Amino acid sequence: MPIDEIEKKVSDRYAKAASTGEQMCCPTSYDMANLKSFIPEEVLKISYGCGTPAGLNTVSAGETVLDIGSGGGIDCFEASRLVGPTGHVIGIDMTDTMLDIARKNAVVVATNLGYPASNVEFRKGMADAMPVTDNTIDLIISNCVINLAPDKRKVFREMFRVAKPGGRFTISDIVADQPVPQYLVHDAEKWGDCLSGALTLTDYMAGMTEAGFVGLHLIKSSPWQRIDGIHFFSVTLTGYKLPAETATRPARYATLRGPFSRVV
Repeated sequence: MPIDEIEKKVSDRYAKAASTGEQMCCPTSYDMANLKSFIPEEVLKISYGCGTPAGLNTVSAGETVLDIGSGGGIDCFEASRLVGPTGHVIGIDMTDTMLDIARKNAVVVATNLGYPASNVEFRKGMADAMPVTDNTIDLIISNCVINLAPDKRKVFREMFRVAKPGGRFTISDIVADQPVPQYLVHDAEKWGDCLSGALTLTDYMAGMTEAGFVGLHLIKSSPWQRIDGIHFFSVTLTGYKLPAETATRPARYATLRGPFSRVV
């Protein structure tokens, strides 16, 4: 299936869900009682994540956070609370309907949090071509979105580009226990269900490593669905971009004059 067709099918599916309030099957673990205290119901009912990356004690006050595939804004708004009024949150999404809802509610959330102005902005863009400046993001989050991208390695490279030296990511997504067969890859409906584009965990982490991230760690894995013998899991991963001084530090060599019985 051509990439542009996949992107259109996914965008149309989520635009329809946002407009109708359709409930989509994604495994989530939000603390709704807490979120309802400052996030409008309109946002909560169109949340389609598979984890809670912004709520895993990974966000610090004053940081700049990027949410890839921000949808109605639920994770951006939780990050907004955690970074405080001096922090900044950027949400990227390709669906106009989602962006409209998120932007409309940004001011409401800021008021509910007691901020003088919203510290969240929503930009239209694609995960593999993000409208974000190089080396500007402290923390990248994403919630059940990267599996929807046809070229995930390009997304991983984009993440590395925008992350600050020393920056990090916390990503929740869907993976499979084996490569997804071609009949599923070409099923447009299953793309929107977060199935057709799922990588194996090994391939997912390999793509992150190839992009330049280090210290990858699987912090959570939960069974989700089984289709035709393929097991799909909701996982949360973390990783880091090396600080500039570490990445550019020249190699040092030493010449040892022997003989030695051993060198330790």
